[in-house]
Amino acid sequence: MRPFLTHQLPSIVPDRSRGLFTFSPGFMNIDLLLLRLVNSVAHRSSSFDAWVSFLADLPLLKGAVLTSVLWLVWFQPDRDKELHRALVISTLLATIASLALAKVIRSVLPFRVRPIHDATSGFILPYYVSNETLWNWSSFPSDTAAMAFALAGGMLMMRRQWGYTAALYSLIVICIPRIYLGYHYPSDVAAGALLGGLSAFVMSCYPIRSRLSRPVLSWSQHYPSTFYCAFFVLTYEVATVFENTRQILAAAGKLFR
Repeated sequence: MRPFLTHQLPSIVPDRSRGLFTFSPGFMNIDLLLLRLVNSVAHRSSSFDAWVSFLADLPLLKGAVLTSVLWLVWFQPDRDKELHRALVISTLLATIASLALAKVIRSVLPFRVRPIHDATSGFILPYYVSNETLWNWSSFPSDTAAMAFALAGGMLMMRRQWGYTAALYSLIVICIPRIYLGYHYPSDVAAGALLGGLSAFVMSCYPIRSRLSRPVLSWSQHYPSTFYCAFFVLTYEVATVFENTRQILAAAGKLFR
């Protein structure tokens, strides 16, 4: 028998003083239908569940594949080189903006329990997945989806075919596994994707792109050694959804309490 989620609460309890986040019943029905559709084959094959878990948590596939395309665009020789470099900068800034907005939305909206913790969702726990995972993080919206679709949206501004391919990759390789594992509802992913795509569109608009990219392009031309060090670190952090930065900030917060 496959294990449906039960009310076994972890030892870490999130702050839910703002209440719990819920959609209207009709919308929730669609959300649950899509969740169960994706999750319906869970806990049937330990190998498949292990593979999906590996896919979802591996930074190389989660973000590095997409950020490596930005390096390709940066060094690719063509007549629109300066424009493409400006779009690379605006795309990276869009990922930062989308992750920051996702954080703000999470802090403002009521806490939303993830499917993996919600006994009413009918979620089937895959092999090797603990229901203590991400317990103290609100589910809505998905910051990983925001990051992925900010990158895909930026690539769409560079080359349409690359953008569509990146969006499809983000959906299949990055987002659907997170729904399968119960990290997010489909609506969390959709909201994150919309947030990322809109951030990329706004940042790529000429007045904003020009103002933000001009000093960075000047830096790359006059001080290339320091620029490429910073560029590498930034793309690495974007690829990991700023995991190291979050850990540093969390440790600093504990230190200065």
